[in-house]
Amino acid sequence: MTFSSMSRMMPMAGIAAACLSALTLAPGDAAAAERGRATNVPTMTIKIYNSSALYSIYPVLSTGRNDAADPFMQAVFGLKQSELAANPYPKQHQFRIYINPKNGIPPGGDVTLMLPFYSQLVPTKDIDPKQPDQYIDWWGGGRIEIFDGPKDGPAPAAIKALFPTKPGQEVVKPVSNAAVPTCDKCEPLVFYKDPAGLKTNEPSQLLEYTLGAVKMKKDPVQIDLKNVDFDVSYVDAAYLPVTMEPFNNKHVGYVGSPMQIAAFKNALADFTQNGFPGWPQFVDNQGKTILKVASPLHILAGDPDMTKGPWAPITALSTNWKACIGNMLERRGLKKPKGLRGVEPQGGVDGCDDMRAVRTLFWANYQNYTKNYDQYITDGKCTKGTEPIDFHEDLMISHVYGWGPFNENCKSNVNLLEDTPGYADDNGANYQKVKDRFDDLQYMKSGAFDPYVLLIHGEKYLNAPNAYAFSVDDAVGNIQAYGEGLIISVGGLKGMPNPNPATPPINISVGYGPKDEVRFTKYGVCTATPDTDVDPDYVSFAISVTDIGDCPISLIDNKGKYYTFEVVKQPPYLRIDHRTDASHAAIDCSANKDKTIRDGWCNGIFARAVPDTKRDANYIITPAPDQPPKFHRTN
Repeated sequence: MTFSSMSRMMPMAGIAAACLSALTLAPGDAAAAERGRATNVPTMTIKIYNSSALYSIYPVLSTGRNDAADPFMQAVFGLKQSELAANPYPKQHQFRIYINPKNGIPPGGDVTLMLPFYSQLVPTKDIDPKQPDQYIDWWGGGRIEIFDGPKDGPAPAAIKALFPTKPGQEVVKPVSNAAVPTCDKCEPLVFYKDPAGLKTNEPSQLLEYTLGAVKMKKDPVQIDLKNVDFDVSYVDAAYLPVTMEPFNNKHVGYVGSPMQIAAFKNALADFTQNGFPGWPQFVDNQGKTILKVASPLHILAGDPDMTKGPWAPITALSTNWKACIGNMLERRGLKKPKGLRGVEPQGGVDGCDDMRAVRTLFWANYQNYTKNYDQYITDGKCTKGTEPIDFHEDLMISHVYGWGPFNENCKSNVNLLEDTPGYADDNGANYQKVKDRFDDLQYMKSGAFDPYVLLIHGEKYLNAPNAYAFSVDDAVGNIQAYGEGLIISVGGLKGMPNPNPATPPINISVGYGPKDEVRFTKYGVCTATPDTDVDPDYVSFAISVTDIGDCPISLIDNKGKYYTFEVVKQPPYLRIDHRTDASHAAIDCSANKDKTIRDGWCNGIFARAVPDTKRDANYIITPAPDQPPKFHRTN
C-alpha cells in the first residue's frame, strides 16, 4: 500500500503546523509586476490588548532584514525562478514602528494595527530591484518588543531614549500612493529605518512573527497569504507575560504566559533572589539593572550587558559539567582538553551519564567540523582565509546549552548536529536518542542542569508550559497555522478568542492521486463545506487537540464526490505507517451518507506518530479519493 500524500507532509519546524488555506497572487513577469503595486496589497491585522490593571504597555514593531534577497517580495510579485537572481529586492535595514510611544496602551486598552504586506519607498519609475530597501516588507520575519511602565505615568526612560532619537535610526516616507500601516486608537505612526535592531538588554519582552508562507520552489514563486507563524520568545530572556493567538482562527489556543504582570515580576524576583541567588540580570542602556532574566544559552554566548560576574549559579553549571566530563576522560585514559585541565574529577553529579552522552555527540560534531573545514571553504560554505575555531571546554558548554553545531565562520546550515557522522544513520535514531537525553537533563526537577527551565515551566515560578525555555524545548512554544493576523494580550487573556493553551497540532495529510486519476480539489477545516483549494504539492493542514470531536474535515474531488470525517481521539498515536483497528479508532466516519465512502475510503484513514526533533509529530493519513477497501490494512 502507498499513500501519495506521505511525501508531501509538512516538516515540523518546532511544532510548525501546516497551513489551512493558500491564496496565491497571480504570476507575471517582473515588468508586469511593477505596475499598479499600490493597489490590492494584502493586509493582515495585529490586535494588541493590555490585560493589566497596573501597567501601560509600549509595543515596538521591527521588520527583519534580508541582506542578499527578500523571498517575500519575490513571492508576492510572482517572480519566475529564472527572474530571481535579477530581482533580489534586498532589505538591508530594519524598519520600525513605535506604537503609542508617548502615552502607551493604557490598562484595559487595545489597538488595532493594519499591516500591509509591503510599503513602496521608491517611485515606480526609479525602482531598481538590485538596490536595497526599495520596499518595506512588513511580513517577512518581524519582531514586536513590549515595553512597560506604571499606569498614568510618563513613558519609560528606555522608550524615551529610543523614540524618536535612537542613534542610527532615521525617518522614511513611502511614496504617495503606497500601502502603509494604519492603526486604530494609536498616536500618529512614524516609520523608521535602522541598520541595527534593539538590544536584548532593553526592558522589553520579545515576540516573533512571520506573516505569510513563501513557496520558493514553485515556478513562479508563490506566497500563502493566510498563514501566520509566531511565538513569545523566552528562549533568551524573560521579562513580561504575553500571550499570542492567530487572528480569525478560534481553533488554535494561546502560546506564552497569561499571568498578571505583577505576579510575573514577583516570580522573576523570587527566582533571582531566593531560588538561584546571583543569577545574572541585564543592565539597560541607561545603566539601570532591570528585572529581566537571561537564559544560560544567552549568558554563555557572552552578552556584555549583564550584571558583573562571576555568577554563582552559572559557575555551578560549568563546574558540574567539567567535573563529570573530566572524570569520563580520565577513566578512558584521554588527555583533558583546554578548559578541563586542573579540574579534579568528581562523582555524584546529577545527570552525569546524560552529559557524557551529549558531549560525545558534540565532540564528534567538532571533529567533523575541523576535518571538513577546507572542503567547506572550497564549496563556499565557510569564509575564505579563516580557520576552524580552537576548541576549549567553555566553547563546548556554550554549544551544548544552545544545542548548536560547530560552524563558526561558516553558513548556519553547515555541519548540523543531526548530520554528525555516527548519528545521522537510521533516520537519525542515534541523534534522537542523545537529544532525548539532553531533554532529560533540561527537565530535571532539581534544575541542576538548567535552572532557567524551572523558571519558565516550573509551577513555583512562571508555570508557562506553552513557551520555549530552551532552543529545542518540546513545549508548545511556536505556532504556524491558518490566520489573518495576530492577537496579542499582555498580562492576561483579554481579547483572546480561545482561552485555552495551544496544544501540539494534529496534521491532516490528504491523499492525492496522479493528475489523470480522481483527486481532491477542495477541503474544509472545522466546516462541512470544502472552501479551500487543494495545493497538489502541499496537501496538509492542521487542527488543534481542542477541536477533537468538534471539527469536521470535508473534502470534494474532481468528480464532485463529497467526503468527510472527524478526529475523535487525542494523541499520543502509534508510531506505525499503516492502518490498523487501533490506528483507525481515532476517526469517526459516520457523517458520510455515501456508504461506499463511509465503509471504503474513510475506513482506510489512520492516525500515526512521526518522530521529530522536539516531540512526536501527530498525523492523520487519508487515502487518495475513491480508493477501494482492498488497499486498507487491518492489522
